[in-house]
Amino acid sequence: MGANRPVRRLKTEIVTGSGQAQTIEHPKQLAHILWAASRGETARRNVALIWMLFGSGLRINEAAQLTIKDIYFPTGDLKKAFRIPAKYTKTGNPRTIYILVPQQREALENLKAQRLLHRVMLSQDGTYGGLAPESPVFLSLKGKRWQKLAFNVKRYRDIEGKLKETMVCGSLENLARELIKQAGVHGGSSHSGRRSLATWLDRKGHDLELIQGVLGHSSPDMSLIYIDPWDRRIDHAFKVTCRRLVPP
Repeated sequence: MGANRPVRRLKTEIVTGSGQAQTIEHPKQLAHILWAASRGETARRNVALIWMLFGSGLRINEAAQLTIKDIYFPTGDLKKAFRIPAKYTKTGNPRTIYILVPQQREALENLKAQRLLHRVMLSQDGTYGGLAPESPVFLSLKGKRWQKLAFNVKRYRDIEGKLKETMVCGSLENLARELIKQAGVHGGSSHSGRRSLATWLDRKGHDLELIQGVLGHSSPDMSLIYIDPWDRRIDHAFKVTCRRLVPP
């Protein structure tokens, strides 16, 4: 399993309303969220958004700030990995983001195709697959018109007590929360994507350093907070360990 996990996290329960986003137990449950996202005029955008949260582990406000040139080459090819700028992130640190899941890549290409069909923010010279490189990946639909999302500045203090600012897109956060709720996941939010991805990687036996790298955490202890305990695996381990023991 790679790096040892501290015991303190093993039997911790996530209580709805405690401030921690609900984890999706199994990747197949993601299909229910994607189904909820795949309805209506904004279906392609919504499906692509869910994939960026659960497939790449992006924070919602990072996803909201993505531009076409971040994820596409000038040739129009979708990148497999890109460096997210420090100004997008909550921590103020850049990190590598991966777009490797085939279904996720298909969702982004479907979103691009919709924008080309409706001629939404096109490039002047045909580069970047025909889309304007500085235009956002995710847009808001007002009536029949696609437009840029609205942001607010949020001020907060980091762990060192320093005052910092980050850009917050409340409408996209509310959208992600509603889509997850429609799939029957109560207590979920956009942050469920990062928590779920970390948990799935852990349960597949990937080491803590890899999970830390995917999430962009500066400390492995932070990644541990994101990994949900798996009571059934723990219970099974104890039962198997003592199964052949005959009491005196």
